Parts: sequence; C-alpha cells; structure tokens
Amino acid sequence: MTKRNKALLLIGLLCLGILLFLFMIRDILLPFVLAFVLAYFLHPSVVKLQRKKISPNMATSVVVGVFCLFVILILLILIPILQTQIFAFVVKIPAFAKTILESVREVIIYTKQNISPDQLTQISNAVSETAFGVFNSFGNTLLKLISGGVAVFNVVSLILITPVVLFYVLRDWEDVSEKLHRVVPKKQEKMVMGLMDEINQSLAGFIRGQASVCLCLGLYYGLSLSLLGLDLGILVGFLSGILSFIPYFGFLIGVLLSILIAFTQHVGWGVWIGLAVVFGLGQVLESYILTPRLVGERVGLSPAWVIFALLAGGALFGFLGILIAVPVAAVIGVLIRRVFKWYQSTPFYKGS
Repeated sequence: MTKRNKALLLIGLLCLGILLFLFMIRDILLPFVLAFVLAYFLHPSVVKLQRKKISPNMATSVVVGVFCLFVILILLILIPILQTQIFAFVVKIPAFAKTILESVREVIIYTKQNISPDQLTQISNAVSETAFGVFNSFGNTLLKLISGGVAVFNVVSLILITPVVLFYVLRDWEDVSEKLHRVVPKKQEKMVMGLMDEINQSLAGFIRGQASVCLCLGLYYGLSLSLLGLDLGILVGFLSGILSFIPYFGFLIGVLLSILIAFTQHVGWGVWIGLAVVFGLGQVLESYILTPRLVGERVGLSPAWVIFALLAGGALFGFLGILIAVPVAAVIGVLIRRVFKWYQSTPFYKGS
C-alpha cells in the first residue's frame, strides 16, 4: 500500500470515528449545532463591523448582544398576545366540544342508516388500529423527549450555552478558517479550497435564505389569519411559517389547523374565502417570490430529496437530525456534483 493510500485510509477511519463519537453524544449537541447555524446567519454582520476597524471581540459582542436583545424583544411582544389568544380559545373549548360531538352524532346516524353492521365493524377496527398506531408512536416519541432529563438539559443549555458558544464561534471564525487552510496539502490546495468555498456558500446561502423565508411567511400568515378573526391566528401563522422549511409541510399544517379552528368557530363564508385567499397567496409568495430570491439554487436539492433528508435525519438523531438534515444533504450534494464532474473528465467516460 502506497503512502497516499495509507493517508487516505487514515483520514477515512478518522472521519468514521468522529461520526461515531458524534452519534454517541447526540443528546447534548443541540446547543452547539444551533450556535453554528446562527453563526452562519450572523457572520456577515461581524465581518462588516470588523471592516470598520472594530476589534473581533467588540464586533462579536455587539452582534451577539443585539441578536439576543432582538429575540427577547420578540418574545416579550409575542408571549402576551399568544397568552390572550390561548386563554380565549380555552374559554371556548366547551362550545367547540359540543359542536364536534354534534357533528360526530350526525355521522354516526348516517353510517347506521347507510352502512351494514359488518362493514361498520370493519371500518371501526381499521380506525381503531390506525388510531392506536398513531397515538402509540406519538407517545413513544414524547417519552423519548422527556425521559432521562435530556429535554430539561437541552432547554437549559439552549438558553445558557448557545449564546456563549455562538460568541466564540463568531470570534474565532476567521482564525479557524486560516488554520484549516494551512492543513491542506499545497498540491491539492486549489481543489480543496474551491470545494470548501462551494460548500460554505451552499450552507450559508441556504441557512440565511431559508431563515428569511420562514420569518416572512410567519409574519404574513400570522397577521393575515389574525385580521380574518381566526382564534390562535398568530400562533397558527407563525407555526406554519416556521415549519415551511419542510417543503409543503408548513402550508399543510397551517391549512388543517385553520380549517379545524374555523369549523369550531362557526365562521361565515367570508372567512372561508379569506382562508383560501391567504394560503393561496402564501404559496405563490413562497414559491415564486421569496424562495427564488432568498434561497434560489444555492442548495441544489429537489423538494423530494429535502423531505427524504429531513425524515432520515429525524429518524437517526431526532430534532437535532431535522435541524442539520438539509445542510448535511447540501454538503453531500456538493461532493456528489464534484465527483460526477471528475468522472466526466476521466478517460473511461470519454471512451479514450
């Protein structure tokens, strides 16, 4: 085995060991991953301040401080509004339950008149099995989230550890990049640094662009649903906007929750038409204006692959996997495109 092959084998084993180690400590990685995600979003602001002859420590402190104040301000504005809406919704729960029971009673009467007892038994068994499977899966997931004190640790670490890690990541960003540059062999420097630049642009473009898309959609849906008079309109709107990083998922959740709430409110035709217009314009806004301008083709992944990456990440690492699924898929996409480009330059592909 040549020295080059030994070096490649050693690097491969090292990467495999690092991945295995990260998998073993995945329960405590959330604040660190979130800090790196926020660092991609905030790094340009630090660079702009440093260009104005401000020291790295001061520039990073200003950016992190302003960001934390912004988050606190948003929470101070949203929490009272959400509390008011939730309280009003809880007060109306008895009326909502009565409406749902009346609708269920009508369905039961209809089924008894039009469906034979055998068919009714089969449908009941199928529904029972499906409901049991859904609630069992939900219960197991919830149990995993709250078991072992990991959830409590994650909440505390998100509040206390993430800002500290974010500060050091932003402050040392340029130093780490320079040290990584020095590690690259001179012979492969151009190729490796070009690959790293492409990966960095893909990640930064996606994180900044997608965060902006989610924020814009959350504001649009929240304000629009509130103006329509929908209970919990702000909560449903922001939830729909936040979940829009999963293709079509945020839209579907927003539509389903809005239909359910509007049904229990006994709204008129004007509100139903308004809901159709709000979500129709939201899809146009997301698909043809926000996503093309803010995200564009920076990730280079189709919606089907994005959904697959999110499901795979969630199955392997839970919420942490969902958080890093698309960035990891974007990195893999860049590597695959580079490999395919190299393959097209080989004599085997050219037939020579």
